[in-house]
Amino acid sequence: MLINLSQQMKRIIAVSVTSSILACGLQGGTVVFAEKPVISSTTPMYGVASAPAVKPVWSLPLAKFDQDGRAITAALAEEGRLFALVDGGQLAAYDGTSGRKLWKYGSGLRPVLAYNQGSLYGLTTDGAVIAVAKNGSKQWTTAIRADKADQIIPVGDTIYVTQNLTLFALERATGKLKWKITEKENQYSSGSNDIIVSKGVVLRSYLVQGALTSNQINAYDQATGKKLWTSFAQFSPLLVKDGLVYSVMDTFMRGDDDSINRSLHIAVLDLLTGKKKGERVYNWMVEPEVPGQIEFGGANGSAFLNGNDLYIYQGKAVAKYNFASYTPNGKAVQKWNAPNPKEYQPLYSIYGGKLLYQSFRDNSILALKTTSGQEIHFPSGISPVQTDLFANGLFVARADGTLDAYNFATTKPVFSVKTGSGEFDPTLKSGDMIYVRSGGTLHAVKLPATLTKS
Repeated sequence: MLINLSQQMKRIIAVSVTSSILACGLQGGTVVFAEKPVISSTTPMYGVASAPAVKPVWSLPLAKFDQDGRAITAALAEEGRLFALVDGGQLAAYDGTSGRKLWKYGSGLRPVLAYNQGSLYGLTTDGAVIAVAKNGSKQWTTAIRADKADQIIPVGDTIYVTQNLTLFALERATGKLKWKITEKENQYSSGSNDIIVSKGVVLRSYLVQGALTSNQINAYDQATGKKLWTSFAQFSPLLVKDGLVYSVMDTFMRGDDDSINRSLHIAVLDLLTGKKKGERVYNWMVEPEVPGQIEFGGANGSAFLNGNDLYIYQGKAVAKYNFASYTPNGKAVQKWNAPNPKEYQPLYSIYGGKLLYQSFRDNSILALKTTSGQEIHFPSGISPVQTDLFANGLFVARADGTLDAYNFATTKPVFSVKTGSGEFDPTLKSGDMIYVRSGGTLHAVKLPATLTKS
């Protein structure tokens, strides 16, 4: 029996993935102004591009931080500006086009940054959260001892901070700590770095271990942090709407032992109480290569939601259902032959009419055209270290220190940039500029119009 529990853990609408490509991008209620990558993946593989070499418009040395034995940097591209941690952990702002320095603030900051509605949020080495206006003026500082915080998440009038099993909630206007909750029971293993906030309820997912290990949804009162309910064996919500939570159920080792007649179950939970209000079941048939073999998760029984389109991966097929119009035993609206599930894993994203996959063998990208079912394979052959997709630009950083830019629609190389280092962080984008981070230096590159429009 093949098991891929982690790939079912969370749904992804706008996906960000690492080389392990876990389906773990729970979408919270965060409002952001940055341009987010459709995919952002470490260690994919592409062939050598034959394209004109371009030089950066400007470059900037960044502060380097150790994270699990790897050097990382911290920067954000927002509203035509570049915000970054530079020498000594100072927060600095630059004009995104010219590189002109606008201001600097503080020192000794950790590589945890967030931006929302004209404010920047950061973290000091002793775990205080800071808020700085985009003009560089201080707004507030709050000491909450979150020195190991993973992420800062602005939502509405609240700033949430995740630190493994602890969740902090701060007032956006003043920084005052509203509440803090830590899940202390031994069965809790880890907490998601994303949250959903709806109708006064905060939802966060955890990995819970015991006789059976699975994902669990916890609900907290937005005003007080009081735990309202928990629901075990429920993956992170596909959707929260009209007071209902829609979540794929974990059926592994829970009676789902038919190797031919497969199904995906979606629970409908009351947002305020967690009470189960209903259940949706989507059925399909497979032909296992080995009689009796059951495969779970990833390409073999997981889903993501894009608007009203529910995509369910069904082994050698992928099917689309109308989520807004469910009927028991309903048929798929559309169905395609899927890439070999032993060779490709889904990236839980559709972009430009293409479902995105990544190769297990070399981590190259495959795009499945939903208009024709055609598979588009991007070049492969060598080992770069980072791939990012923005608008119509696919940016591939290679181990020799070169970043190649491809036209996503045509797969043709457009330009390349030599950085001098094979260590890359995810590429950033704002407007018609991308910011390539390599070896502790940020390089600003102007994009041609063909890559800036989806």
